[in-house]
Order: sequence, then C-alpha cells, then structure tokens
Amino acid sequence: MPEASCHCGAIKIHIEDMPDTLVQCTCSICRRYAALWAYCDTQTATVDAAPDRLESYIWGDKQIAFQHCSHCGCMTHYDSLGTEEPRRRAVNARMLLPQSIQDLKLRTFDGADSWKFID
Repeated sequence: MPEASCHCGAIKIHIEDMPDTLVQCTCSICRRYAALWAYCDTQTATVDAAPDRLESYIWGDKQIAFQHCSHCGCMTHYDSLGTEEPRRRAVNARMLLPQSIQDLKLRTFDGADSWKFID
C-alpha cells in the first residue's frame, strides 16, 4: 500500500487503491503548489496525523480544504467540503516515493479556463 508523507513525517497518508492517472491542474492555486493529484476518497486514502499538525487553507467557492503540515509546510492533500459520502480526497502524489508514481499516466486539467482536460 503506497504511503505519502510530508517532509518531516508528521502527516502520513495510506492509499489503499492507487489511481492509474495523476492530474496536474492549471488553476491559480494548483499551479503554485505544483501538485500532482491522485484522486481518491476519504475511505481509500486515510490520514494519520495529530490534529495540531494539519492546517487548512480554504478559499474561493469554499468547496475544498487544502491540508498542509504545520511543521514543515508541505501541502499533502485536499478534502472536498461537500456533503457527499465518501468525500473526495486528492493526495499530492509528490509526497509519494518517485518510483511509486513513475509509471502512472499524467493528465492536465485546465482549471484556469475551460474546466476540461486538455490532453
């Protein structure tokens, strides 16, 4: 089972079912984070962290909460704030070991303009 972690190890995310595809988004925040998103949900990607280590950043339409480590600052994942269950959890695949993602397909989502995949 792949495990993502922040730089200091205070946040660990266990991924039961790794997706076949990673997504890079061109929206204003994802572009700045340079994240590669592995889309999961809160049942297949579980977070192991002390509550004081998780810091949230919520902005715009307030639909997702980006989670950062309060110690090392790594942006590890985001959680949807909707009411659907299970909720979407997107894990920043850059927190995984490089060899665990090297064979996955990469797609680009145009979150800045068209809201469509552009590849």
